[in-house]
Amino acid sequence: MQLPMPKPLAALRFIVAYASFVRDPAQLDRVFALLDGIDAQSSDGHGPLAHFLARPDVAAVMAEPRDPLTVDIADLRRLPADTLGRAFSRFVDERGLDISELYRPGRDTEQPFDRLRLHLERSHDLWHVVTGFATDTDGELGLQAFYLAQIEAPLAAAILSAGLLNGLLYAPQGLGRRMEIMSFGWEYGRQARSLMGADWAALLREPLEVVRTRFGIDETMVSRAAAFEPAANIDARSDARIAA
Repeated sequence: MQLPMPKPLAALRFIVAYASFVRDPAQLDRVFALLDGIDAQSSDGHGPLAHFLARPDVAAVMAEPRDPLTVDIADLRRLPADTLGRAFSRFVDERGLDISELYRPGRDTEQPFDRLRLHLERSHDLWHVVTGFATDTDGELGLQAFYLAQIEAPLAAAILSAGLLNGLLYAPQGLGRRMEIMSFGWEYGRQARSLMGADWAALLREPLEVVRTRFGIDETMVSRAAAFEPAANIDARSDARIAA
């Protein structure tokens, strides 16, 4: 059992992780380190996570005794080409990801918050696959806006603010694009049905198209997310083709 972290230390860890993320939003392995700094602050029910933890879909994940998601990447590679599991294996292979630590057995799930954290960590890349968002900085910010729209996650808001601050300090020429993809992610998340708490173990063997349909996600949105392009550009090209 992991003991709660003292609040001053938790706050310090959050600040350090946040500052690191502002300097380099590509450090996506540090995303969940932000949680280390806000977990303990919510233990009294009045912290920054209180509203998030009270959501029925979030509370259900914490209360449900479902076993944590586990994957056998070799098994997923043998699934039919159109399945979510096969798409996930391609996602992992194409990026050269080592998911052994993420899915290692023996992770503590005794406490409700630990179950929630593990669910979020292990399903994150599946959200990428289902929604189509890339894993570069802009794609991650788009997905975090999707998260925020769907489950009002404070962690997503922190990451989005860090992404904007990074743009302001280090890449001001890209702020417009970041705002566009975050706006798109927000609207995308509002239109789709919530992915929170999905039984990913069962969905891995379903056709990816069926999974997306279940969540109200269409191929147009997936395509825009995968190689983000503002809708105005798509509309302009369509108008040009019509005029021709």
